[in-house]
Amino acid sequence: MAVILNGATGGIQLTSSSGGTMSVNPPATATSYVSTLPAATGTLLNSASSLPAANLTGTVATARLGSGTASSSTFLAGDQSYKTISSGGMTLLSTVATTSGTEVVAGSLNLTGYQSLMIYASDVGVTAGASLFRWKETGGTYSTIAYTNTTSSVPVYSVINHNLITGVTGVTPNSYTATNTAPNLALAAGTSGCGTNTGIDQATTSITFSTVASQTFNRGQILIYGLK
Repeated sequence: MAVILNGATGGIQLTSSSGGTMSVNPPATATSYVSTLPAATGTLLNSASSLPAANLTGTVATARLGSGTASSSTFLAGDQSYKTISSGGMTLLSTVATTSGTEVVAGSLNLTGYQSLMIYASDVGVTAGASLFRWKETGGTYSTIAYTNTTSSVPVYSVINHNLITGVTGVTPNSYTATNTAPNLALAAGTSGCGTNTGIDQATTSITFSTVASQTFNRGQILIYGLK
């Protein structure tokens, strides 16, 4: 092996007997740099070489592993990008008080990634009379979800399951009176307990609830859960 001092660039060239040459050139600035080789037998690799994972020590920066933001709520997927971890189960998305007004609104919803909604009407009451409980995507068209014989003293407790993909809605009626007599809630759409509202889907950001008779709410709340 020959060592050649290259006066033109101020560098050093190492030339092997087979004709291969490695050049070491100084930096292009006046700054001084010191390169220290490890005191062990090994192999110098260039940018095109691969380094076995077994030879890595320390921690590799997350930005070197994939695109996106690494955090405790993301994982590195096979396409080398960080994706949000889906927690699964039920997530409480909104709680709406039904204590005043003829309409109540659940706003600022983000239903992306959710397959269905579970809406729980808890202790919902109106000032007087019987009417139809209904809902819609805010700005859309109402659809009936349950009939309530509710008054201020006969509140409604009911579970409404809505598929965000198909738009099909199922209602589980339940209501009570002060004497805990027979339920005072019947189902919409005959006795099937099912209906549809294709306007409420994964793109919906706001849902409005009211009664057909535009009665005034005076008690209770509506809880909206998302299921993935």
